[in-house]
Amino acid sequence: MKFLCIGKPKDTMTMLPPATTRQLLEMSVAGMNQLKKVGKFLEGYVSPAGCMAVILEYKNAEEWLKDQNMVPILTYYTQEIYPLADMDEAMKSISEFLKAAEKMMAGAHK
Repeated sequence: MKFLCIGKPKDTMTMLPPATTRQLLEMSVAGMNQLKKVGKFLEGYVSPAGCMAVILEYKNAEEWLKDQNMVPILTYYTQEIYPLADMDEAMKSISEFLKAAEKMMAGAHK
């Protein structure tokens, strides 16, 4: 299952000494590279404001919780995590639901 994770830096991150921030960043990059090697970290992007968006591949959210310690800088980020579904499959499912709703509504108006 794919997850979209959006991270926004907390104010406390700006209060860290530069050396601490650098060490956290280096340890986090090493952890992300390990997750990439095993196919759990698929893509990652950052904005000029320091926000991040990543696509992860996990069986469930609990697995991601266990691996978060590999990316220690996340302690200084507020995270939003969204499970993702394949768009084509989702649209088919929604279409089928709407067809069934149409039949129900047509029967109710007779």
